[in-house]
Amino acid sequence: FFGIDYTTTFISSKEYLSLGDGDGECPNCIEESADPFPDPADPNNMISPLWNDLDLTAGGNITYKYVMDMPDKFVTQWTEVPEFDSGGNNTNTFQAILYYGSGCIEYKYGSLDLQVLFGGNPTVGVENIDGTVGLDYPTASILDGSITCVRLCYDGTNYDVVDVTGDPL
Repeated sequence: FFGIDYTTTFISSKEYLSLGDGDGECPNCIEESADPFPDPADPNNMISPLWNDLDLTAGGNITYKYVMDMPDKFVTQWTEVPEFDSGGNNTNTFQAILYYGSGCIEYKYGSLDLQVLFGGNPTVGVENIDGTVGLDYPTASILDGSITCVRLCYDGTNYDVVDVTGDPL
């Protein structure tokens, strides 16, 4: 990730992955506001398919698996997780797929219903370990369903969007 190999991944209930040591949580963040990337404020070293504030205590689940296939990948899926403060409604299903070897990341989206927090605008993208380099992907086409897959690849300096499609989750 950003040219660094990691052996640990933290899966946050706030809809992002953090790589390396530590738990990736952000105890000093106020409501884990979904700020645009890059931003040196915590949390950093993030892979963010849909950074918002969803509520696993109200339903849904997170699953992950390592898929040994060509190419090998690590897949994390948030399934029917409600938006915080929505009374268990506004459920969201999406994936983050990390491809070993290539440094590419794919975000896939199923049904999304974000309305309550941050004006319904999550942060989608990636950010390096100190929050100085990152890619912030515009979310309008994801939220309206016209884009259901975003593929990002590392170019040696930053991540670039290499493909967007309407292929469903």
